[in-house]
Amino acid sequence: MRNLLIVLSVVIIGLNSCGPKNQYKIAGSVTGIDTGLVYLQKRDAGEWKIIDSANITAGKFNFNGSIESPELWYLSVKNTKVYVPFFVENSDMTIAILADSLEGTAINGSLSQKVYENYLKQMKPLNQEMNAIYQDYRNAKEANDELAMAKADSMYEVVEANQKEQILAFAKENHSSVVAPYLIYRNAYLFDLPTLEEATLAIDTILSNSIYLQELNKQVDILKAVQVGMPAPDFTQADTTGNPLTLSSLKGKVLLIDFWASWCGPCRAENPNVVEAWKKYHEKGFDILGVSLDRDRDKWIEAIRTDLLTWNQVSDLQFWNNNASTLYGIRSIPSNVLLDQDGIIIAHNLRGEDLTDKLEELFGTGK
Repeated sequence: MRNLLIVLSVVIIGLNSCGPKNQYKIAGSVTGIDTGLVYLQKRDAGEWKIIDSANITAGKFNFNGSIESPELWYLSVKNTKVYVPFFVENSDMTIAILADSLEGTAINGSLSQKVYENYLKQMKPLNQEMNAIYQDYRNAKEANDELAMAKADSMYEVVEANQKEQILAFAKENHSSVVAPYLIYRNAYLFDLPTLEEATLAIDTILSNSIYLQELNKQVDILKAVQVGMPAPDFTQADTTGNPLTLSSLKGKVLLIDFWASWCGPCRAENPNVVEAWKKYHEKGFDILGVSLDRDRDKWIEAIRTDLLTWNQVSDLQFWNNNASTLYGIRSIPSNVLLDQDGIIIAHNLRGEDLTDKLEELFGTGK
């Protein structure tokens, strides 16, 4: 009898261990939509990737699955404007969506989501302030009021500095939550390498499986390889005629690698400054290689012609997956890297007067 009890105990333990551990269950409802198709998806290198789909029946739907580490995914309803971001983790979650007012969506059962919601609440006043300043800048630009534009730009820099401080403080305070590496990685373009490295090292090692921490570590390694004083990593991409052009073939001149795209408004606004620098210093030994993050060749070519970009232009038409931009750790555009005649990096992200000042330092006043 004793042996039989032992066997039964082992069987029961075994059955319990085969239960749905490390799985997520999402029980959802959509007020205002009775039937339809709902997708569970995520952003991957700037593209949408569908994880799963489910039918909406009587306004309800369900998802089941597993995830190695919590990630920010999206729920979207086909043929609607419903896109709800939330952190999915292996737990029982509920999500109640108001189709006509997504701000009323309630998500429960995800600890990571709660941390993220605390972050959004904390940052809301700052985001509102930044949006207001941006609108003031746009109004000033339309009125051609350069003084007001400069004031708005200066105010924005102050608020952006505050934003960076709050992101870093929140990430350090919540260093054991996957939200921390997510926030640092998402906003990595705001931070210089020492700050980014410090923030990454502050994240708890229990998150080593997180895709966000893994990508952060990669980003730090990439940025270390493209610091001032390092040789510029070489690459080859097709020019506007389809012929391959290699970066190292352009050695011998001071070279600006200019990362941009036809769809990027700030890039197009900066292009006149780059054109002016080209005209002023090209004959003194200044050259430019434009690297486009476009994916539509016709729009790329049209923008080159419209903006009068007369220097070498290349692209692999892979959008944010552009091989060269990935090689240089580019997370936002416009961005640029300035090389000396030997292909050594001497500066980063010189825009407007900063570019002109640096070229004047190198060449003297232009013609």
